[in-house]
Amino acid sequence: MSFIFKNIPNMLTILRMAAVPVFAAMMMEKNLIAAAVIFLAAEITDVLDGIIARHYNIISPFGKIADPFADKLMQLTALFMLAQRKLIPGIVPWLVFFKELFLLIAGLYILKNRKRVDMSSKWYGKLASTMLFVAIMLVFFNVDSTITDIIFWICVAATIFAAIMYIVNYFNQVEKIKNKELLKKEEEEVSNN
Repeated sequence: MSFIFKNIPNMLTILRMAAVPVFAAMMMEKNLIAAAVIFLAAEITDVLDGIIARHYNIISPFGKIADPFADKLMQLTALFMLAQRKLIPGIVPWLVFFKELFLLIAGLYILKNRKRVDMSSKWYGKLASTMLFVAIMLVFFNVDSTITDIIFWICVAATIFAAIMYIVNYFNQVEKIKNKELLKKEEEEVSNN
């Protein structure tokens, strides 16, 4: 497999990161059509890089970190820009931001303490992210603001649900690890006696 092919998922991720300031510029210029096209293209490259990486088993350490970062950077930029233009409720981007900040801090804590906890994305996180994508696209397509406000509040609920589920998942895994370590310690004590 060639070097270039093996790095296509990472190149798509980098392209998505590079698209963020262009997207922001289009939003500031009030060119919602161009912004919508960039946002949609970024989401398509997100799906493509994941499919390619998994199908050809070319998942990289860089991709594991950069891919979700690029996704959240684009989504949060879109949310803050839409809120700034008063196209969505102003609290929505902040709620999503604090959920992502919490997950980042939890991930750093896990790394620092060398916990063997799986913090990869789960169905509930993907559902919340997909709902946000759809809601953002509805704003770009100028759907009635009452409808988009309702959809964004559903997205907020899904985001909060996802955060709670990640917390529950984390504590369940930590408890299992502690139980395994305790059992191993007891077995060692029995074998030493």
